[in-house]
Amino acid sequence: MPFHTSELIGSVSDSQRGPIENRVSPQMSIGLCRMLRQDSAQVAESASLQKILIAGGGAMGAGIGYIFARAYPEAQVDVMDTNEKVRAQAAENFEKWSAKDKERDEKAGKPFVSIEGRLNILGGFGKAQLQYDLMLEAVTENIELKKKIFAEFDLRAHDTSLFASNTSSLSITALSAAVNPKRQGRVVGLHFFNPPRVMKLLEIITTEATEPSALALARELAIRLEKTPVICKDAPGFITSRLGIVLMNEAIFALQEGLMSAEDIDTSMKLGYNFPMGPLQLADFIGLDVVFAVTQTLYENYQDPKYRPCMLLRKKVEAGHLGQKSGRGFYVYGS
Repeated sequence: MPFHTSELIGSVSDSQRGPIENRVSPQMSIGLCRMLRQDSAQVAESASLQKILIAGGGAMGAGIGYIFARAYPEAQVDVMDTNEKVRAQAAENFEKWSAKDKERDEKAGKPFVSIEGRLNILGGFGKAQLQYDLMLEAVTENIELKKKIFAEFDLRAHDTSLFASNTSSLSITALSAAVNPKRQGRVVGLHFFNPPRVMKLLEIITTEATEPSALALARELAIRLEKTPVICKDAPGFITSRLGIVLMNEAIFALQEGLMSAEDIDTSMKLGYNFPMGPLQLADFIGLDVVFAVTQTLYENYQDPKYRPCMLLRKKVEAGHLGQKSGRGFYVYGS
């Protein structure tokens, strides 16, 4: 974490300091100057996010793009998706979210940060610009697809661009191999939670190659987005998915074994453990295809039976019962 001069000398009173030549040695002066230069460079870097690209315009990508546009009023934010229906839904969401935030800010007496003219929806990389400061992918959990996107990012980067993935389980190190080796230190995981406008956690994932300045920028943008950052070393599932998926998968096993109804399983965890949402309801909310993909990734990487996807989960996905987004999962949802 960068130090500031007030933190270094603020606790010493004037009467305690004595002559300056007795207080600061040459070695201390050199060290302090280095820290201040690093701090200034990191601040300048964080303030320089003028162009941001989000690949993937679904619920996560659109939400992430929106909060960046709100948090960085000086920046242009491009959200890209090749699916026309997804782009139309993103545009509708931007309008709806902006209206809600404007009403809320006006009631609170806060200045409203408009996204108009700065939050753009693109149909593909052909419409994207060059020299983006931050590029983040939020597409489906398919590592080959994500690698292709990172390779496209690399063509639109400069030397201090930050590359980020919103993956909830896949290897950030493997994704970093898709970019120029000189830029692999600029790759991090930025794992947002659904919905990004509401959820306050941001899980930041670092690789062995991640540069301190890249991590500092990731921390700073988390604070600017009004998120609480937690840092995790690169490992399958990181921390949040590794813990959360086991609970959801075990709840599905309990349902498959007929131990309880879905409603009673969820009620047990909500009232017994003070969870805001039961594990089966949460799985439906995330999307059972996503839950299955993450569970499969954990099982393949750790080869531990505790991560083995439940057959009921697999059958739900095969049947197209993916949760809220398909209208049916462990619960049935109205139109």
